[in-house]
Amino acid sequence: MADLRSVIEGLIRRPAFWRADPPLPTVLVTGDQAVAAIQQLAEPFEDCVPYAFVKDGEHASVLDLVKSLAGEHGQLGKPVGGSLLPPPRFPLAQFVLWAREQRDLPPPETGTWPPEPQSHTGYREFRKRLKSWRRRSSGGDRGVRTSADFLTRAATTWVPVGTLAVWWVGGASDLVGVIPWLFGALVALAGTAAQGMLSIRGSLFMRWLRTTPALRRKRFERLPQYALRLANSPAEEVEELLVHAMMQDLRDAYKKWIIPWPSWGRGLYALLAVQVDDPQGTNARFLGLIEEITKKSGLLAPMVVLAAVPEIPSRPQARPENLDNLEEVVRRWRGAARLGVPDLRVAVEATAPPEGTPAYRPPQPHRARARTYWAVMALLLVVPLALVGWIQRDRDEHCGGLLWAERIAGECVGIVNATRATPDGLFEGEVKDLIKKIDANNVYATSSGRYVSMVLFGEFSIRKTAPDDTRLPAAVSELAAVEEYQRTVTSTPRLRILIANAGDNFVHGQRTARLITEMAAQDPHVMAVVGLPRSVSGVSQAIKELHLAKIPMVASTATADRLGYVKKDDTSPDPDNPSPYFFHVAPTNYRQATLGARFVQKTLFPKLDEPAAAIVEDRSPSDEYTNNLADDFEQALKAERVRVKERIPYTVDEGGISAAAQKACRLRPDVLVYAGRASEFRAFLTAIEGQACGKVKVVAGDDVVKVVSDHGDEIADMKRVEVYHLTLASRLLWERDSATAFVSKLLNGAHATRSDDNLILTYDAVNVVYRAANDAYRAASTAGGLEDQRLPSRGDILYRLARTSGEAAWAGSSGVVDFNATERHTPTDKAIAIMRVARAPWGHARPVVRCGRLDTNEPPAAKDALCANLPDTPPTAAGQGFR
Repeated sequence: MADLRSVIEGLIRRPAFWRADPPLPTVLVTGDQAVAAIQQLAEPFEDCVPYAFVKDGEHASVLDLVKSLAGEHGQLGKPVGGSLLPPPRFPLAQFVLWAREQRDLPPPETGTWPPEPQSHTGYREFRKRLKSWRRRSSGGDRGVRTSADFLTRAATTWVPVGTLAVWWVGGASDLVGVIPWLFGALVALAGTAAQGMLSIRGSLFMRWLRTTPALRRKRFERLPQYALRLANSPAEEVEELLVHAMMQDLRDAYKKWIIPWPSWGRGLYALLAVQVDDPQGTNARFLGLIEEITKKSGLLAPMVVLAAVPEIPSRPQARPENLDNLEEVVRRWRGAARLGVPDLRVAVEATAPPEGTPAYRPPQPHRARARTYWAVMALLLVVPLALVGWIQRDRDEHCGGLLWAERIAGECVGIVNATRATPDGLFEGEVKDLIKKIDANNVYATSSGRYVSMVLFGEFSIRKTAPDDTRLPAAVSELAAVEEYQRTVTSTPRLRILIANAGDNFVHGQRTARLITEMAAQDPHVMAVVGLPRSVSGVSQAIKELHLAKIPMVASTATADRLGYVKKDDTSPDPDNPSPYFFHVAPTNYRQATLGARFVQKTLFPKLDEPAAAIVEDRSPSDEYTNNLADDFEQALKAERVRVKERIPYTVDEGGISAAAQKACRLRPDVLVYAGRASEFRAFLTAIEGQACGKVKVVAGDDVVKVVSDHGDEIADMKRVEVYHLTLASRLLWERDSATAFVSKLLNGAHATRSDDNLILTYDAVNVVYRAANDAYRAASTAGGLEDQRLPSRGDILYRLARTSGEAAWAGSSGVVDFNATERHTPTDKAIAIMRVARAPWGHARPVVRCGRLDTNEPPAAKDALCANLPDTPPTAAGQGFR
């Protein structure tokens, strides 16, 4: 025969966490050996579960009995050794006990005691006593441990919530830096403190008093007022409330709360052994109340009861109701059926002590379950802190939480204002100020609901490394042009500008382009990418990515002949096909090299049969502009019967411009052709001026425009050097009566310190895309489409850009915008000029020759020897690729 103690063990063992708690029985044992039987059955579990043994006659009332079980030092609330968990706590029962005990405590100096329930004096006295009791119960060593436990429970809830608050605030607002973390810490601390205090004071559980059937707390009734009412209530009602409260406290101790609670880890139910000798005594009354409350409320307390009783109490038979009360009988039946309470009585008779095995070992607390609980508790504290670190790292990597931007090597790369205004701290100076203006214009555009988006692709986090590094002024000029155009757009659709930063020297161009394509795949408002202002490898890589995504591109000041060429397929060694999605509004390197070569032969040295030239070139491997321009100059000079003595290389990174100038002087050329970048140009001229070169003429490419503007006096005052340079666009090329509206502003002094070529060509690049979008939008509106159907597609933009040719050409601020009707979308007969640096009232550079049309009504310069048949592209693709 199995040891009967294993049956009790089976009852008190809690099922797996994911299974519901079952009803637990009240085992009623009768017979001569009933007391010995329950003692023997319960004894092994005395130290491993919340346990109490109540002898008959020990307590004069149910209040005394419950106090011994659930009072401040009650047996069921004692710590269980080895459980690794705090014992059950009884805030409801202890409150009811305290309220009732006030009847028997010494009264105050004046007034009757206990006071009337509505007595204001009594209310004030009870409020004072309640405050004192709470303070006393939370003090001492045990109170400190209890407080620490409740605060820990609260922290494991509110630390994760605070972490979510950090993520929410940081991801859904413009707040960056420490503000999200301060907000998250405030949420965590406030939540922990609030829940901890509510738990320590018991207020977290007091809401149950508003639902109990006996002596229910009234709505808006203050707790001291309610306690005063309990002190005056009949003893029978208070006893029922007290037993009910104790059962509810036990239920809370085992309830599977949503928030972390020790109930998750409790593996053994409570065990209560009760000796009943007097059927009318306190213990019998207590058992009866448990059974009655379970029937009334459906409350299944997580406690196994072993009761030694003289006899099994008979159930009262319900007398038949009158037929007229059928409706009420059915209502009560339905209420009882909803409770679903089974018969919890298990009646057995003990005629002899149960047989036991001396070697029977009592069950140990479910430490695995308790350890799992503590592991979860630890994870709820550690994981959020780790998550905070991960969020911070992710926010740093995404420039403060931007969706389409990443932080790479200290730079914020990608679209910085795709979902919200650009965060502070990403850019500085004029770049920051202009982007703020663009973001403000974006709000106006998007609020209308009818807008198109354009991506400005540039380098806006430039690390200035040289005094004459013109990349930052160029970037500022591009932003100024875009902001000017966007602000003056008054037609529908409005224009939204998205800022795409490709990093210093466009080193992250490919990654930025991929972020643009990912964003454009989700945002149908994105029409095209403009900018791409320099012919460097990062821009070429970006063009390839945007080509694969079929996004139209319009470059501003990029001029390399084969910029925009892509491979036919992956097996092709070199790009040999122009992308149909790439357009540019600036003339090519070959056009400016040809004009420069003609100018050398026909204007500077018309009497020499074969003037000599030396080409000084920047041979930085990533700079496609300078390598291509030097190639074009060599080819064009030879075609014009100018002898190229030598091509003298230097690199920006390694320096060498002074040595290159010295070597060029030794060649004694008639003209020096500068195919380098602006940052070394002034040093090059200074070196030439100081060498024994004699008087020499210098012809430079378009990149030096800003250096000439900034240092015109110095360059004009040089005695041995006569400087000319090509320009792609300039306000000085226009007459006031024929200028466009934008150029008229420039002639009147607007943007006086900007770089004209970046300013004007970027303005035209934005203009040509917006014109295409506006035309497509108006066409859809005329057809009567719905609002979302009127939004142009990128295919519409591409089609209209390609058709900007012939009669559809128009006069831009940089001259006529007329893309030839070939696959290579190069502007036809685009305006280009050669400027001479000299002192003059109107500035330091004046045009000496200009080719190409500024206005569509202007006839081509057919008879001008310099401009006639000036090519737009190289005659063949062979040999003209950039390196």
